[in-house]
Amino acid sequence: MNRKRKFSKPFDICHSIMYNEFPEEYLEEIGVPGKFVKKINRRVHLKNGTDGVMDSAFILDPDNEILFERVAACVEHISIPIGDVKLFKLGDYDIQLVADEHLPTFLVVASHHTRDKSLDTLIRSPSDITRPYFLDLSLENICERLNRLKKIINNNQHLSVKNALNLGIIPLYAPRKHTIHITKEVVELYLKTVDDLDEKMEYCLYSVLSILTDAYFEDEKEYEKVIKMIDQKTSTQSKINLASHEAVLEDLKYAKEDKTKLEGELDETKYNLTKANGNISKLNGELDKTKHDLTEANGQIENLKAEVEKLKQELNSK
Repeated sequence: MNRKRKFSKPFDICHSIMYNEFPEEYLEEIGVPGKFVKKINRRVHLKNGTDGVMDSAFILDPDNEILFERVAACVEHISIPIGDVKLFKLGDYDIQLVADEHLPTFLVVASHHTRDKSLDTLIRSPSDITRPYFLDLSLENICERLNRLKKIINNNQHLSVKNALNLGIIPLYAPRKHTIHITKEVVELYLKTVDDLDEKMEYCLYSVLSILTDAYFEDEKEYEKVIKMIDQKTSTQSKINLASHEAVLEDLKYAKEDKTKLEGELDETKYNLTKANGNISKLNGELDKTKHDLTEANGQIENLKAEVEKLKQELNSK
């Protein structure tokens, strides 16, 4: 039986926490080109009439290698290849960024999935095209990060902000079939270095590792073992900060709204079933009446047949 998860959108929360706490270093470390300037509006008016939220939105200055002018950008973390629905949503993000910032746009996809597995081009007109930029976060890239981090920590070398962020980046972007053993290795590295982290970084990494452990571990005993190790080495303040983080509160709100929506749909289904059962009972009653009427009609037909035979016999006897 699967464990009941604590977070409904774990990957979005982890991305949000690292981006909110260390935007410049996080974006640079996952490979986003350009130079971070500032955060901008994430709210999006979608074409279906609803409102959405980008995972992150910001201004980038050029690096003169990939970007040659200032752009309005967003990074979207995906855990499955991009299909039609996601591609059209990215198109809505593109339109919103232009409307908000009046700048060229740059949409970035962060995922262990490569471009060739996704739909990557949305053409609305010959001059209006959305084509996301895919970061290299393949298994090979993740393993290189992990090996580099092991050497730094095991040799007691200084851990920079970007190096430390890899303790969150590596398990977040690990391919799903490798998440368990990679997360265990990263947790071991976290336990070795947590005493040397400042309060902000400890909170950031504790949050990401706790959330991903909840997301990845199916077995209750295994989950409890790993989460206990993380909790025992982490300060109380970091645990408090996680519980009150905006992204976590939004996740709880989403979960409650989703639960309320499902309960409403269930009540509507129950009502429709009750109504249908009533209609079925009514139809059954009408069917029984029809059967009764048919039985009476058959009786009358038999009586008429008997009278006709009687008349035939009388005629034949004359």
